[in-house]
Formats: sequence, structure tokens, C-alpha cells
Amino acid sequence: MLHLPQIQPREPAEYHKLSAGPDRRWYRPLLAIVIALVVFLALSTMVTLLPLAVPALHTPGYEQLFTGEIDATDPVVFTVLMLSIAVLIPAVLAGVALGARTGVGYFFSVEGRLRYKWLAACFAIAIPIFALAFIPMSLLEGTEFKPGPQLAILLLLTLVLVPFQSAAEELTFRAGFLQMFGSWIPNRWVSLLVATLASAPVFALLHGSLDVWILADLAVFSLCAVFLMWYTGGVEAAVAMHASNNMVILTIEAFSNTSDSLISEETTSTPASFLVSTVIMGTVTAALAFAAKKAKVSRVHDPSKTPQPDAVYLAGELSKGRFYPEWQSLYPEWVLAQRGIIPPVPTPAQANTQETHGPDYFQ
Repeated sequence: MLHLPQIQPREPAEYHKLSAGPDRRWYRPLLAIVIALVVFLALSTMVTLLPLAVPALHTPGYEQLFTGEIDATDPVVFTVLMLSIAVLIPAVLAGVALGARTGVGYFFSVEGRLRYKWLAACFAIAIPIFALAFIPMSLLEGTEFKPGPQLAILLLLTLVLVPFQSAAEELTFRAGFLQMFGSWIPNRWVSLLVATLASAPVFALLHGSLDVWILADLAVFSLCAVFLMWYTGGVEAAVAMHASNNMVILTIEAFSNTSDSLISEETTSTPASFLVSTVIMGTVTAALAFAAKKAKVSRVHDPSKTPQPDAVYLAGELSKGRFYPEWQSLYPEWVLAQRGIIPPVPTPAQANTQETHGPDYFQ
């Protein structure tokens, strides 16, 4: 069993406390990080080097990628950039399943699944707001719309790959931090605060630029995403906000045949740009939070819906002297008889037989 039945608390819990149940162990989040890093390094290296095996993909832009020059108007470069980040998704989920042993579904939301309808609704809200903000801004800044010959393929790649790139960053830098610190720190407010303060600078610094206004902009973005995960009980709103922001910007750049939005060590910003960005992000965040409230999106985990354990888990716990009355229907009769719950019955040793349906893990 990959999922530990009691990794979720026995009482209703918010998203960031979903890994704070009796089965939690301090080392499991660290083990999850190690597993995720190993898987990520393997997959990202494979994605980056794969075009070397296909001569048709040896574009000038791809060759320049190894010198540090990034031309995201090159479809091969664009694909490599997006996929090299998107592979964080299987890496992080592998860490969650094998290391943290949290049910993967509970990494997505308090309902134990990815809420697709809510995710689609969030996209329907966020994309128009970003479009109404960014398109006029581009026109005012004098952006020339001069599509290159790769327009169609770039638009398709933006539509298909960017949501996964954005989801990868949200699962890694927001969901991972929230549930990691939520499992370590008992107090719900302190754990939320520490996770927020830890994830924002890491997310900002990993983008490369040390410009104070770029860092501030990314930190605000991170704060909005953390708030949405906490307020909506899952990753969907934050993923939609992140992906919509990137998709609108990259669509504008596809039509103008530029790639200025990519943040590098040389990227700088201004107080005015930071203020405008903060207003836009605040508007989208408020709209998504309002929609979540109107739709009555689940914010708290219902313990009664946690998947039941299997015999291996219960037998292992019983060997440690732990018996769970709430799951007594899952125990063999002789275990219940030993505890005086039902009249005495023979134990497997006394009967000298095994149950015909399979091994008895309780022997």
C-alpha cells in the first residue's frame, strides 16, 4: 500500500494539513524531496538531450540553448523549455506516493482528487481578465504584431504545454511546501505562515533575476497562489491563474514574434510595473476566491471519505499493539474475539488452516 490510511488527520483539516495525521513521520517529506529530485534530474536531462538524437530538431535555436542564449520563438526550444519544467509533475507525484506516502489525490485537493470542473471554471475566469489587462498594455507599450512563420505551432504548443509547465511549478513550490510544513508544524496558522514565507523567496530566486522589483513581483504571485490553495482547498485555482497568466503573455509574444517575458539574470523591472502587476494578480485572485465561495468549493477534508486501509496495514499496526475500532469490520473474527468484541472463535493457529480467499496477514 503506497497510501497511508491515517496520513490525513482524523478530524476535518484544511489543505495544508492533509499530511498531518497519526501516520505522519518527520522524515517522509525529506524522502519525498530526494525521490522527486532524482526523478526530475533524470527526466529533465532526457528531455533536454533528446533532440540530439533527431537531426531534424537540430535548429539554430536549440544549439544556442547550450550557450545560455534562449530563443523561445524556436518551437524546439519552446518545447524543451516547457517540458523540462513539466517533468516536475511526475517527479513530485513520485515523491508524494513513494516518499511522503500521501494519497496522490490528496495532493491535488481536500476531496482526494483533481476537481476538473472547478479547474475549467477557474480558467474561464482567469484567461479573460489577463487578456483584458495584458493586450491593451502591449498596445500602449507599442508592441508590433508581426507573426513569424512558426505562429501556428507556437500557439498550439502554448495551449498544450504551458498548463503543464505552470501546474508543475504550483505542485512543486506551493503544494509541496504547504503540505511539508503542514505535516511538521502542529499549529495550522504557524505552518501556513512558514510555508508561505519559505515558498515565496525560493520561487522568486529560482527564476534567476536578482532585481528587487522582479523578486517582489514573483513573491506577490507566490502569495496569491498560496492564498488560493488554502482558500479553495486545492491546487486548481492556483494552477489556472498561473497557466492563464503565462498563456496570455506567450500568445501575445507569438503574435509579435518575441520572447521578452522569459526572466533571466539581466531582467529588471520598475516600481510602476510591479504596482500594475500586483493589481492584476490581486484582481484575478479576488475573482477566483469569490467564485469559490459562490460555488461552495470544498475547503476542508472530510475524514469519513478517506480510503480504508488494507489487511497488510492493519496487521502491521496490530503487531505494534494498535487496534482501530472504527475499522473493526475489516479485521478477522478471531482478532475481534480476542478483544471481547464478539464471542470466542479459533485463531488461525488453532484451526491450523488458512482462509481460502488468500493469505491471513494477521497470523
